[in-house]
Order: sequence, then structure tokens, then C-alpha cells
Amino acid sequence: MSAADRLALLRRAVRDGRGEWTTHRVQDLYRASSYAAPFRRTARQDLSVLARQGLLVLDDTDPGRRCYRLKRSA
Repeated sequence: MSAADRLALLRRAVRDGRGEWTTHRVQDLYRASSYAAPFRRTARQDLSVLARQGLLVLDDTDPGRRCYRLKRSA
């Protein structure tokens, strides 16, 4: 699975899913989709990309935990 395919998969899941998106949740999604190497770093980078694209918003109010949520339209 290419990086573009992986991001497209995550983008669809974020739009269809609800709640918080963490690296663990993304890794579970990739494993369920037979992505061969669901590393934490890859999940973190993919979430960051979607945040930069404006789809997700970072919630880092808890210093020990980082999660993303679907950005609501203004």
C-alpha cells in the first residue's frame, strides 16, 4: 500500500468514524486493512498530514496524551 493509498484510507475512516483519532486507533485501522507495517511513527505522521490539510484538529490539552478530532466547519 502506497502512502497515498494509506492516507486515502485514513481520510475515509476519519470522515466516516466518530470520536478521537490516536496513533493506536490508526494502527488498528491499518492492521485491519492488511497494511504490512503499521508503525506508530507512520500513524503519527499520517495524522499530522491530515491536520495540516485541515481535516483534523489536534487536541493536546492533556500533556500526556495527544489525539485528533474531525474539524467542524465554522
